[in-house]
Amino acid sequence: MLIPAGTVLNPAHIALAAIAGHDELHVFGKPRVTILLTGAEVVTSGLPGPGQVRDAFGPQLGTVLAMLGGVPAGQRRIGDSYHEWLAALSDTGSRPVERPDVVITTGGTGRSGTDHFRNAIAALGGRLLLDGIAMRPGHPAVLAELPDGRFVIGLPGNPLAAMMALMTIAAPLIAALGHRPRPNLGQVTSGTAIDPDPGRTRLMPFRFDNGLAHPPSTLAGNDEGPRLGRRCPGGASQRRAGRGPGSRAAAPVDPNPDRRIGGKPPVQCLCGSGLGFRETRGSSSLLFRRRKT
Repeated sequence: MLIPAGTVLNPAHIALAAIAGHDELHVFGKPRVTILLTGAEVVTSGLPGPGQVRDAFGPQLGTVLAMLGGVPAGQRRIGDSYHEWLAALSDTGSRPVERPDVVITTGGTGRSGTDHFRNAIAALGGRLLLDGIAMRPGHPAVLAELPDGRFVIGLPGNPLAAMMALMTIAAPLIAALGHRPRPNLGQVTSGTAIDPDPGRTRLMPFRFDNGLAHPPSTLAGNDEGPRLGRRCPGGASQRRAGRGPGSRAAAPVDPNPDRRIGGKPPVQCLCGSGLGFRETRGSSSLLFRRRKT
């Protein structure tokens, strides 16, 4: 046997197969994922005006889906009307090869008269596989299947809730469709008191500090402990300097280790160029950063 079944192919595998006389290989492809962004109030540039919100999904969802093993196959923006929802979910592309395996939608998963996810799925003959999850944040998330085999994941409109739902539903679904093992879950010890939430699972981003996991205090339900999301002088994102095994220094590091910002301990600046993500090693969190150009 040259290459065992289930192997993720790399260039060396392809060369080995060619040397052995194989012109073609039967392989499983990565699932194609399209993104349907909804909301007439969403703007994609500049600062939002009254009654508007800045798009937080478009710049990041494609990258996150690629990290999960999917192939981003385009984005589409629509308003909030039922007919726009129906038309967008009915569109499977002009060629069969363009049909996505998964459609990710944002917003519209509530139960008000202006939330059309469930009605559009029903009109297309689809069925709900998951209609809400007992977790916080992200409980309005929905998973559906259409008659043509496409899966549709409805993410809540809140960005943090959407990311939690994406990791809970999309990660194992994309792994299964790509014939990959499900993501492993580990255990960590919290260094911050977390308020109980009976009957639901609580999900929250965290970072390691001295071997302990610290969620943002605003999510933990108390006003103690490290925080995420403060700002460096000049506008770069920042986080508290960590010394635990999961911490990694960002470049460049604050050159003055004794400097205090707002009376707080030293911080490390996440600076550079472009727009991207930073994964904290050993942590379940993804730190989104806007780099200075």
